[in-house]
Amino acid sequence: MAGPIHFYFDFASPYAYCAAGEIERIGKEFGRAVEWRPILMWAVLKAHGIAPPMDVSAKRAYFLKDMQRSAAFFGLAYRHPAKLPLSSHLAARLFHATAKNDPRLAIALAHRLLPAFFAEQRDISDEVTLAGLAAEVGIPADAAADRMKGALGRSLLETAVQEAISAQVVGSPYFLVDGEGFFGADRLPQLRWFLGGGGR
Repeated sequence: MAGPIHFYFDFASPYAYCAAGEIERIGKEFGRAVEWRPILMWAVLKAHGIAPPMDVSAKRAYFLKDMQRSAAFFGLAYRHPAKLPLSSHLAARLFHATAKNDPRLAIALAHRLLPAFFAEQRDISDEVTLAGLAAEVGIPADAAADRMKGALGRSLLETAVQEAISAQVVGSPYFLVDGEGFFGADRLPQLRWFLGGGGR
């Protein structure tokens, strides 16, 4: 059986928001499972000695325009988040702790959190907001709180970050399949081409 597509991303990445629906379609098209792996991009970049892109004024000005344009290209609603950059550690812990026993529910959660942040201006660093969004996909408030703050979520997120560092992930989203890495939502056409036999 063909290996999975590892989908590394940060919940605070607008380009992950752009890519989330399309990578699922690509996975189905080529019979590949998509393994969602939320990480803390700032921690991965720090480990590689790479400056956060929004810290550079020229890049920030470009990205602020490009985020909206990219969302429009993918046919997605977009309202610039009230708080960006933002630490998505609670959202990522909640995802990983949920995925431990129910990967499909975790993916449903991700599909709710990304538009909540990038189209609805909801603060996904806030525990109460996260608990409310989790409830919308069927995760009870007490379970959501435990997964955000408990040892399991912390441990699983730490492991995911270390795996991303070892895999030489350099941005969000980052797709790893058959030993080949693709960085950015704009690399999805290349990923489709590669899975179809291109470049081999």
